[in-house]
Amino acid sequence: MQPKQAASWYRRMSVVYAVGAWTLMGSVFFLNRKKKPSGNEVEQKDISTQETSVQTNEILEAPKGFYVETIVTYREDFVPITEKILNYWKSWTGGRGPES
Repeated sequence: MQPKQAASWYRRMSVVYAVGAWTLMGSVFFLNRKKKPSGNEVEQKDISTQETSVQTNEILEAPKGFYVETIVTYREDFVPITEKILNYWKSWTGGRGPES
């Protein structure tokens, strides 16, 4: 490639890069400025002390259906994947392999 060709190629790529960078920055700025409230926002109210004493029973109870319970059961001969990878790596590097 001739030096003139390399310089013109470099200029073209610089223009492409600059246009892309300025377009990205401009679109982020434009979208942030044009963002309107969606209307799905929750309004927060100040609860007076009188209302708080009435609602304490409701607040202390856990909401139903808003939690996830996970039960994990392992087999008796379960070996974690990290242990398997470590044992495989040791077998290739000459370290002590899995202990039987």
